[in-house]
Amino acid sequence: MPKLTRVASLYFNLVTLAGVVILLYLGPGHLVREWPGFLFFLVLTLIAEAFPVTLPQRDGTISASFACIYASIIISGPAVGAWTAALGTIRPKDLKRETPLRFVLFNRAQLALAAGLGGLVYVKLGGSVGEVQFLRDFPLLVVPGLVYSLANTGLVTLASSLGMRLPLRRVWYRNFRWGMVNYLALAPLGMLIGIVYDAVGPLAVVLLFLPLMLARYSFQRYMDMREVYLNTIKSLAAALDARDAYTYGHSNRVAHYAVKIGERMGLSERDLDLLTFVGILHDIGKIGIRDVVLNKPSKFTGAEYEEMKKHSEIGANIIQGIKLLGEGSDWIRYHHERYDGSGYPEGLKGEEIPLGARIIAVADALDAMTSNRPYKNAYGLDQVRKDFITHAGTQFDPHVVKVVLKIMEGMVLEVNEEYQCLVEATRKAEGQVAAGLDAGEKDQGG
Repeated sequence: MPKLTRVASLYFNLVTLAGVVILLYLGPGHLVREWPGFLFFLVLTLIAEAFPVTLPQRDGTISASFACIYASIIISGPAVGAWTAALGTIRPKDLKRETPLRFVLFNRAQLALAAGLGGLVYVKLGGSVGEVQFLRDFPLLVVPGLVYSLANTGLVTLASSLGMRLPLRRVWYRNFRWGMVNYLALAPLGMLIGIVYDAVGPLAVVLLFLPLMLARYSFQRYMDMREVYLNTIKSLAAALDARDAYTYGHSNRVAHYAVKIGERMGLSERDLDLLTFVGILHDIGKIGIRDVVLNKPSKFTGAEYEEMKKHSEIGANIIQGIKLLGEGSDWIRYHHERYDGSGYPEGLKGEEIPLGARIIAVADALDAMTSNRPYKNAYGLDQVRKDFITHAGTQFDPHVVKVVLKIMEGMVLEVNEEYQCLVEATRKAEGQVAAGLDAGEKDQGG
């Protein structure tokens, strides 16, 4: 587990303290008075939390327990909601010490804080606890769920950003957009659970719990399909790598570099996702090139070079029918175009070349220059900089070159060596911190 920065450590400690304060402020005494509701919603939340949904790329989880906590606030008040959120979201791995204690405590505290704030705001605005009339109270009934979801999402997004040293916007998009979908889907159900509990009783809520678990199952299937899709793309790239031993790992590195460039350029999250997919698949057309050409260690003949040039169009044709990749097929088709119009396949120039293709071209060149090949050794970073400056405006988009040179200011190694240059610090922080951050990681639990 890497050591957190001072800022991250301070943030984790402050949120944990705030969660403890709100639990004590609301007081265990309320739990005694409301013990039937507390026990009922605690058990319901524990069951829901036992079946979390895994987010994309195994990067955290969300669960259906939000609906149960939401209902507990409406029926029994902020104290029951906060304590239910803190205790009902404990998972077996927390008890087995698979997650560091500081993150377990942070997770319990931020969930208690989110639920407690939601309940307090609800009561402060005049919301009635335990006497729910849907038509009369609907505007106020929205309040605890809205405050809870925003507080929980905001607290954990900032924790993940600080803990993994990643941009806030990127962390939000990668996982918490799924969390907001989860909240929007479960909020009406949580409201309904509260209304039914008040009007009919606990037994009717148990019957309602079945569709809640069905909703969880459907959402998990959707996330699994997305994961399968990404893994299929990676498998295609791995199949190509198996044919071209000299560039093993090249596609994943290009994807990583392209996303780094795109982030610096302020591209939308949709385009950053597309850069990931296209970066991995940008050379997939080489699967249609003969092995004798693809693996030739010496300079191509004229005919061989013409054959190799076809790979960009072959690749574009392979993926153009994949709806999710959209314009990505053009990024693949034109990633060997040159800014001065002397590239292939169509001789596009300047901004006629799609921006995604211009970014892939620079990322592709960066990896080629910093990797060892049979016909050359990896360049040192000074040489890489000189080459980019020399070819800016001819081979490469000068604006993209300016961005990659800025990124390279933080590169400390002189050769790629399996993508250490740009990836080392990010992967270490992201991978190791994520191992312990189920709280700081991305537990939107409740």
